[in-house]
Amino acid sequence: MVEVGTIIQPNLINKGRYEWKNGEAGRELIQKLSNIPVPTILPELEKGGKIILEPGAVTETRTQQLQNRSISEYLIKWKNLPIEYSTWEDKNFIEKHQELLKH
Repeated sequence: MVEVGTIIQPNLINKGRYEWKNGEAGRELIQKLSNIPVPTILPELEKGGKIILEPGAVTETRTQQLQNRSISEYLIKWKNLPIEYSTWEDKNFIEKHQELLKH
């Protein structure tokens, strides 16, 4: 049984469509996949249509060498966006959002 919140890969759905033509197993798979609710969380937009980004958490840190200086960077997970949209931000960003370091 597939639980709510499970990410279904497109190749699994395509496999079911292919097997649909070739037997009962494909029909059962498509029926199960069709009944899984898929939540959609859309980011908030400002009047101009731009996404309003709100930092959620620091998920990783790294230090980069730039000439003779060390630069700290922070991987930011944005609220209401998937983790793959996380971005690396510098210390200036963190200074404006100190609350992220308290978690």
